[in-house]
Amino acid sequence: MSDKRKKPSVSRPSFGSRVRRAMLRFLLRSWAGFLLIILTALAALTAYQMWRGGLVVALSLISQFVTNLILIAAVLVIWRLVKMWQSGAIKDMLLDGMMQGQTTIKSTVQDAKGALVSLGRDVQEDLQEIVSGKPAPAMMAVSGAPRCPSCNGLVNAGAGFCASCGAALSRTCPRCGRVLTPQARFCDACGARLGSGK
Repeated sequence: MSDKRKKPSVSRPSFGSRVRRAMLRFLLRSWAGFLLIILTALAALTAYQMWRGGLVVALSLISQFVTNLILIAAVLVIWRLVKMWQSGAIKDMLLDGMMQGQTTIKSTVQDAKGALVSLGRDVQEDLQEIVSGKPAPAMMAVSGAPRCPSCNGLVNAGAGFCASCGAALSRTCPRCGRVLTPQARFCDACGARLGSGK
């Protein structure tokens, strides 16, 4: 007896189902081209109607024409984004952006650490000077604040005398009237010799 094994029968899809599948594959692969053909034909038809119909018809159809142009632009943009997504360009752009962001964050954190270390040293030095009884140099010279030359006290800008010790804060040249510092012995504008008294 011969042992004949039956091969499983594979049903072949019908011609109609193969055509439907082929059309579906075509539409999925070239959906942008299909849409662009339809939208371009609609825009051309609308433009022809606007040209043939006169001003009143053209004004009524202008919104439809502009809508067709916007849809064409949108399809082109979406098609380009899909192509970029399929090629991996968007993924690469996102990864590059994330890498640059991480690098920026790391450098910012390093700068902040350096600034905090420097601030900690300054505070520690100031505290040591305060505890030891010596005035801290940073406390003696506040940047931009006017000081009295006699007692080093803070004075108001434009004041003529120190509110703490009463010392004169400026001198006036007797020849040209220029306002000078109390320590000046000569006028820096006209060269006149100033008296030794304050």
